[in-house]
Parts: sequence; structure tokens; C-alpha cells
Amino acid sequence: MTKNYYSIYIAAVLSFVISLPPRFAYALIGILLLNLLIYSGLGLKLLMNFLKVEQFTSVILLFTATVFTILFKMILNICAPVVALNCGFAIYLITFSSYLMGNLLDTLGAEQTDHLKRTAIRVSTFSVITLLFFLLRDIIAYGTITLPAKYGLKILQVFTPGTEYFGHFLATIPGSLIVLGLVFCLFAYINHKFTILRRAENER
Repeated sequence: MTKNYYSIYIAAVLSFVISLPPRFAYALIGILLLNLLIYSGLGLKLLMNFLKVEQFTSVILLFTATVFTILFKMILNICAPVVALNCGFAIYLITFSSYLMGNLLDTLGAEQTDHLKRTAIRVSTFSVITLLFFLLRDIIAYGTITLPAKYGLKILQVFTPGTEYFGHFLATIPGSLIVLGLVFCLFAYINHKFTILRRAENER
């Protein structure tokens, strides 16, 4: 990834992770919406590329993502009103994340099948890592695993933390930022090492 891509990726991750409540249940809702928006956006991009009207892509993508988000929020209000209420404005920040991720994953210069494959791999990777982050944070900070339910959250108790339990810090924004910073540093280090290895192989 280039430095510009890292900036876009970090902005997308922060707008997703920081805006949602620190529970696994809300991550499931957020990832569902994010995948819906990215894959619908991908379909629109391919359609507009086929129709040779790429100049209208950005406007139509933003409009479609906004409409889908509003419809998603309405359905969520019906199916899980408490979850929808707690998600609040974060739902609309996921639209911003999906737009940034869509730009980051844009590989329309490639063959259609290759483009679909790359997008699926990258979105799946982002989804799995994000869900693992929320799952571990839910367990470590609260001792629970939470799932969306009709009237609130279904709570699965893993262990009962004490009153002076240090893990609660991970549920705060500063705690999340520290963990995310460490994760980004780790990925940057790994990516740097792989870049060095690729350059060494090309010079042989």
C-alpha cells in the first residue's frame, strides 16, 4: 500500500470503530451494512463502466449509499429498535467508511473477475479483523459476548470482571485508539518487511 492508501484506510477504520458502541453486536450490524454498501457500490461501478458513463459514478454512488443506509436504518428500527437507537449517527458514518473503502479497493483497471476477487478478499479481510477486534474488546472489557436482539442485546457471559478490573479501559475511546495504533504499527511493520523481501527477490 502507498502512504495515501494507508491514510484512507486509517480514516475508514476510525470512522467505523470509534463511532460504534464497543460491543460485538454493533460490529455485526456495522459490518453487515458496510458489506451491503461496498458490494452494491461495486455492482454500480461495473454497470456504469459497462455503460461508459463513469463521469457520474461518484454522485450516483453517494446517492445510492445514502438511500441504502436510510432503508437499512428503517429496517433496523423495526427489527431491533434498541440496537438502532444505540447505533445512532454511527450508521451514517459507516456510509462514509464504505465510500472511502470503495475508493481504496478500486481496481477497475483490472479484469472484471480479478476485480471481484480482489474486492472480496480485501473486504472479507477487513470484516474479519474488525469483528475480531470488537469480539476481543467485548470479552476483555466486559467479560461478555453480545449479539443483536429484538429488544436490546443478547448477552453471553464469559466471565465476571471485578469492580477494579483494568480491562474496562479498552471500551473507552482512548483505549481503542491505543490498541488500533498498535495494530496499525504491526501491519505497517509486516508490510515493510514484505516489501523488502519482494525487492530482494526482484533484484536476483
